[in-house]
Amino acid sequence: MAKTVAPEVDARVKALVEEVLAGSPHFLVELEVRGAPGSQAVDVFIDSDEGLGVDTLARISREVAFLFDAEDVIAGRYRLNVSSPGVDRPLKLPRQYKKNVGRALRVHYRKPDGDGYTEVLGDLVEADDEAIEVVVKGGQRRRILYADILWAKVQLPW
Repeated sequence: MAKTVAPEVDARVKALVEEVLAGSPHFLVELEVRGAPGSQAVDVFIDSDEGLGVDTLARISREVAFLFDAEDVIAGRYRLNVSSPGVDRPLKLPRQYKKNVGRALRVHYRKPDGDGYTEVLGDLVEADDEAIEVVVKGGQRRRILYADILWAKVQLPW
């Protein structure tokens, strides 16, 4: 569905979500406001440095909805969806990579020569503020800059 929301609405929605999360181990991964005025959906994906249970997501959802309604940020009716990214969504932030060190990761990234993309599957062994390091089959280590990553997903062991 095409995005029909003004940039200032997106910015205000993001600011309110981040206000609710401030000072907690939880952080905003992705946010999308979509749909036509009066029937919009707000999808908020939150992750955490700690566990993120259903009760926590429900509490955050209530707090976000309260602020949206109090400030009348979204005109008319809207549907608010607050959830964790889940394993099927790509990692977006360095903070997420750091949290997943030790797990298998599939990374689609720009080739070092800059000519197209390639993919690697390996164990994420390091993540800093600039790049990740993956150990592939045979023990070879690959350092990949975040700027070169098109997408990366945690691979489940089953």
